[in-house]
Amino acid sequence: MKIPLTPQKINTKKEASEFLTEEKKYLSLFHNLLIQTPVAIAIFRGSNYIVELANDNALEIMGKDKGFIGKPLFLAMPEWEHPIKNTLDNLMQTGVPYKAKEIELSLHRNGKAETGWFNLDCQPIRDDDNTVSGIFASVNEITEQVLARKKMEDSDKRYNMMLLNSTFSFAVIKGKDLVVDFANNQIKEVWGRGNDIEGKSLFEIMPEIIDTPFPALLEEVRATGIPFHGVDVQSPNKLHGHLKEKYFFNFVFQPYLEADQTISGITIIGNDVTEQVIAKRKIEESEERFRSLADLMPAKISIADAAGNATYFSKHWLTFSGYTFEELRDFGYQKIMHPDELEEFQKRFEHAAITGIDLAMEMRFKNSDGDYIWHLNIVSPIKDKNGEFVMWVGVTTEMQHQKEQREDLEQAVAERTEELSAANEELIKMNTELEAFTYVSSHDLQEPLRKIRTIAGRILEKENQNLSDSGKNYLHLMQNAAERMQTLILDLLAFSRLSMADRNFETTDLNIIIEEVRNEFKDTIAEKNAVIEVKEICEVKIIPFQFRQLMHNLISNALKFSNPKIPPHIKISSVNITYSQKNEANLPLHKEYCHISISDNGIGFEKKFAEKIFDVFQKLHAKDEYAGTGIGLAIVKKIIENHNGIITATSELMKGTTFNIYIPA
Repeated sequence: MKIPLTPQKINTKKEASEFLTEEKKYLSLFHNLLIQTPVAIAIFRGSNYIVELANDNALEIMGKDKGFIGKPLFLAMPEWEHPIKNTLDNLMQTGVPYKAKEIELSLHRNGKAETGWFNLDCQPIRDDDNTVSGIFASVNEITEQVLARKKMEDSDKRYNMMLLNSTFSFAVIKGKDLVVDFANNQIKEVWGRGNDIEGKSLFEIMPEIIDTPFPALLEEVRATGIPFHGVDVQSPNKLHGHLKEKYFFNFVFQPYLEADQTISGITIIGNDVTEQVIAKRKIEESEERFRSLADLMPAKISIADAAGNATYFSKHWLTFSGYTFEELRDFGYQKIMHPDELEEFQKRFEHAAITGIDLAMEMRFKNSDGDYIWHLNIVSPIKDKNGEFVMWVGVTTEMQHQKEQREDLEQAVAERTEELSAANEELIKMNTELEAFTYVSSHDLQEPLRKIRTIAGRILEKENQNLSDSGKNYLHLMQNAAERMQTLILDLLAFSRLSMADRNFETTDLNIIIEEVRNEFKDTIAEKNAVIEVKEICEVKIIPFQFRQLMHNLISNALKFSNPKIPPHIKISSVNITYSQKNEANLPLHKEYCHISISDNGIGFEKKFAEKIFDVFQKLHAKDEYAGTGIGLAIVKKIIENHNGIITATSELMKGTTFNIYIPA
């Protein structure tokens, strides 16, 4: 590059001076022009590329101030030496201009390292002898444009990758021949025609679709620009036989628009919904089976969505109400409820929605004849696996007959209650009379017996020498009969008092009671050389005075009915037990009982009398053989019943008897 001055002949010193002045003028003008130009301009001189000139735009781009001028370029900007020094050296040597677009350079400006992109135009500066002495460089920074373009390219790349790897099927086909311009991996897998389908016609790739409705649909979209939507559409037979027996899709054929809004092709977007369609069809089949079963049930079945909108009424509802499904749904089955129960039903329905607890209510519904019939209405909220309400199921069972029966029963119960109340009052009166009888029995009835015994005794004592042996015998029989009568009255009184006595239970050591009874019979025990063997005994919660009577009666019987050939041996033991399976005593399972066993080696009795012996006045022997009233064991059984327990007896003739007692522990 040279400064363009008009060549002229210089003859004098004056002319030379004038020429130099003119040249300086033009150089100054050119320099100012470079400084003020809106393009970044710089001039570098010599092999060290001394910065001779750099206008404001150039200084701004390189991040330098005026002090940059006059310095070697690569000393001031070492980061540029590697990418461009060889290029500048080559230009200085060959004089061949250098142009570069979007050259990427690192630089330090504004106190930080940056990367920028530039369009660079370097021209050689030649001296008069045509040698290259410097470089004229113009620089245009395009960093913002490059970054914007790269951002767009990255966005396009991400978009294309997203489409390419999307689980949705996506393709773009162009022209009337439906040439595949783009197809993502998913649609290639679905079509199953390999990966090299771009650039081929859809009819070439899948000739089997030619005789289907799809070509006409695609052409209509391309011609009219109106999208076509398909829902749960099954793809043509044999199109996907190598993958699935059936394919179902939701898809859209969308017109593909160019920048000028002309339609150049069709975008295909599809989603495989095979599993959903098959599942939905199974649900529909299941619902149909449910409806069929519901129609066979005697109850009236209804279904509503989570908001309470009815979606199903069984045929029994329709027959009962006289409405069609649509009429009953639109009319609202609340309208056939009895007005008196509607408000309460709404309250319970809201409570069921909040708590998830079934609504159960007896209420009346109006039938097709206009009569209100009683029903048991159960409405259940149904939740999905996440605990969200999905529907309501109602089961409504007619109970008019049961309602009438219940009302009749309630009336009968009321009448019976009144009768029982009257009977109870009568019973109270009878108990009062019984108490009076007890008093009479204990005093008035025994008084004549005492006089009979006393008079008979005095006659035997004072008139003994005047009485015949036969007379004496009769008087003894009279005394014995009176004594037995007194004993019988006392036993009857004891038996009757067991029902009326207060039941105050106390935790008691049976050893104490057994020892007290043993002392009562010490003379008899000594006389018969009897042994009472007491094994392990547990504490029990009993009515002490009643249990003392029980032990007295059982030990008395064991001593009375002993085998005359051997000394009596009585064994008493107790243990707490709990049965986990059916047992001989028919005790409730998993409940703790105290088992008391009292056994002897006496004369025993036949098995057939095992239950009769506990009856009042039941005696197995003549009064001449063994004394007694036949009430002792009845008293024992009554005491056990007062303790909510059970008593059993097992025995064989001449082999002894065992009484097993079970009372709650």
